[in-house]
Amino acid sequence: MNSLMYMFSKTSIFLFTLIPISLILGNFAINLNILIINIFTLYVCFLTKNWGWTKEKFFKLLIIFYIYLIINSLYAYFFSAHTSSAGLIRSITFIKFIIFAYSFKILISDSKTLKKIMFFWSCIIAFLIFDIFFESIFGHNIIGYESPDGTRIVSFFKDEAVVGAFILCFGYIIATYNLYKNIKFDSKLMFNFLLLLIPITILVTGERSNFIKSLIIFTSIIFFINQQKLIFKKKNFFIIIVISFLSLMFFSPNIYKKQTEFFKRFIEISKTDDDFVEGKNFFSRFQNIKYFAHYDVSLKIFQEYPITGVANKNFRYECHNDKYFDEKIRLTNLRCNTHPHQIHFELLSEHGIVGYIFFIYLMFVGLKNIFYNYTLTKNILYFSTLSYLIIFLIPILPSGSFFSTFNGTLFWLIFSLGNIKPKSFSN
Repeated sequence: MNSLMYMFSKTSIFLFTLIPISLILGNFAINLNILIINIFTLYVCFLTKNWGWTKEKFFKLLIIFYIYLIINSLYAYFFSAHTSSAGLIRSITFIKFIIFAYSFKILISDSKTLKKIMFFWSCIIAFLIFDIFFESIFGHNIIGYESPDGTRIVSFFKDEAVVGAFILCFGYIIATYNLYKNIKFDSKLMFNFLLLLIPITILVTGERSNFIKSLIIFTSIIFFINQQKLIFKKKNFFIIIVISFLSLMFFSPNIYKKQTEFFKRFIEISKTDDDFVEGKNFFSRFQNIKYFAHYDVSLKIFQEYPITGVANKNFRYECHNDKYFDEKIRLTNLRCNTHPHQIHFELLSEHGIVGYIFFIYLMFVGLKNIFYNYTLTKNILYFSTLSYLIIFLIPILPSGSFFSTFNGTLFWLIFSLGNIKPKSFSN
């Protein structure tokens, strides 16, 4: 039995270490990695007869939500104008995230295994942070990738500006890991250094939404953490971070341009086009921001299909309908995209009020379980996972599609970590 557990541990370390690498390589690598993790998870459950997780309330709710996604997509496929099977495939394959959500809880049963995974993740994140600053200085990353948008960093993600989301996901997890009992000076120093470095790094990437999210998580951690684990007084952290941000924006025209253009666009429309936007549509006041054109059309789709929406991956087709054209929205011709770039609008437009309410309840139950782990142990890692998941779901701020491979993996990975057994930190 000991040799079997040893094999489980080594395999788990290997598979979970590959997750950040597969995220960099692309969707095929991510899906393959998750598929192998899920098969291995079920195999371990079969050998150990560990099926208790399938009786948990949250798992049952996930299955009900999964069935709803499939039925909704089937209805849209056969009875609507959208005949693409892509949405149905996405709904059917959502099962991968359901099993993945329990993978850490099932496979990581001792602190040594978790420690080794976190070590490898730390090495990968450290290398990626170095590459981000390298690209910000030289205009390309260390293997020559250049951003198609000179104001944003792509690092190893080629033409995808998602490296900030990647750092946001893994950065705070690594920073807060093992700080529960370990208050040695070197651990405290590393934690404090990472706590400051993460939002600064995301600022450099030029991803405004993820930068704001990183500030919220940074603030929440500083606010709730014990002063004993900090090397500076809490107010000094905010002074250091503000000075760092102002310095970066002063010395880097690209950072200054990217972080201020939203406000410039908003001020421009407020000053020059008051008559054009006179109070008939809230989003028209943000008409210089294309994301708000996505938000506007997603709400219009929801009003058209309020009960079940248009189903998975059908926003991209429905938004082209001429009835959603709104001359009061300056960027209405840019209203279409693969998704609305905001989770709540995505859920409302594609899954209606039924799917939306069920999803909110599902998240409430899941987050409550993680909060319970935090209150039970006071382990700051649980707090950081909870903060990330709440910020991931924050309204209005632009985000990726919740059901996409990349964003879905980030979300369910952190969710899985938040549900890891408390004893995994103390064995």
